[in-house]
Amino acid sequence: MTFATGAQLLVRLGIARNMTREGVRRISRHPEWPFGPDRPHPYWDLANADVMETEPFLKFFREHPIVGRGPDREPRRSSKP
Repeated sequence: MTFATGAQLLVRLGIARNMTREGVRRISRHPEWPFGPDRPHPYWDLANADVMETEPFLKFFREHPIVGRGPDREPRRSSKP
């Protein structure tokens, strides 16, 4: 899977409420990210995209739940009186 298809899978499986390929790329900087050089699972290059194995990808996100601000619940307030 690519970063984009991985993001879509996380949302479809309910592991993340929303996710983009850029969100997965940011998370890939995590010190325990399993993919890349000198990591347990290398990236594969396919059609000019980094490709990852599905099971280690999902295992990472299940062991490292996504914690974020989440969607806005109220409109933003102006700092001006």
